[in-house]
Amino acid sequence: MRFTIIMLAMIALATGTYIPDGATEPDCSVYFLPICTREYEPVCGTNGVKYASECMLCVHNMEAKENIFISHKGC
Repeated sequence: MRFTIIMLAMIALATGTYIPDGATEPDCSVYFLPICTREYEPVCGTNGVKYASECMLCVHNMEAKENIFISHKGC
């Protein structure tokens, strides 16, 4: 039983920190969320959606309680 609990905990931790290949985690700590400037520096999210800026991706993650990463910049 103890082994099962430990294995389930390890699986939960491993899946919670998964970053898709080539993707980067947005640095949301540099923004005063939910306020973003209107600068247009587009990023593509790992969900296939184009965001006007990294800040807007951070706002989406905060509001939707998701963890979308940046697949590439300038899409």
